[in-house]
Amino acid sequence: MLSYFAALTSRIRLGSDVSPVPRWIPSHLAKVIATVDYISGGRVIAGLGVGTVPEEFINYSTGWDEAPVRFEKFKEGLEIILRLWTEDKVTFEGKYYKLKDAVLLPKPLQKPHPPLWCGGLRRRMLEVAARFFDGWVFPRLVPGASLPPEEFEKRVKIIERYAREHNRELKNFTFAVLGSITDTAEIIEAFRNAGCQYYIVELFKGPGLTNPFSPNEYVDVTKRFARDIIPSFK
Repeated sequence: MLSYFAALTSRIRLGSDVSPVPRWIPSHLAKVIATVDYISGGRVIAGLGVGTVPEEFINYSTGWDEAPVRFEKFKEGLEIILRLWTEDKVTFEGKYYKLKDAVLLPKPLQKPHPPLWCGGLRRRMLEVAARFFDGWVFPRLVPGASLPPEEFEKRVKIIERYAREHNRELKNFTFAVLGSITDTAEIIEAFRNAGCQYYIVELFKGPGLTNPFSPNEYVDVTKRFARDIIPSFK
């Protein structure tokens, strides 16, 4: 899908929110992202996460693991991806993944690699975001609840603290929120006041991230959002 959009566009950024690394063979995911970055002229944002939806893993991978295992696979997979993007040949001996003299070509067009964004609400993911990523996406809508700006702001401060502990500057880091295209300007403004720099919307009618719009409704709701909401934030 992203390669299709890459061919049709020339300016917009392209990415997923987010690709669960443990659901993939990490070297395969590295190749997919690198290829889209190359053919798009360097417009990819690499969204990576641990994964939270069991059905995705059961139906499209080798199976569903408990959270600690998924997190360990995520860390190993992240190292593999970054090394394949930046090194000529990679050998890796991990608990879950192994590579021997692996070569990935072409490399991503962006150097040293595409920007990395991650999701996640737990402290271990927030620390990983602070250490290795260029952006973090806060899910405003989770199963059974709508998280308020205060929860976002609290985690922003946690990421900032972890960054200080690891002597990392966040001046080019992006704090983002994932919401719905039905969100009002007031909701988005509240998150902006809490420190949000980038607001992502998904095409769901609700409640929450459920009941997606049909394909023939996508254009209408997107135009409405562009007409009624976006001008408030220019």
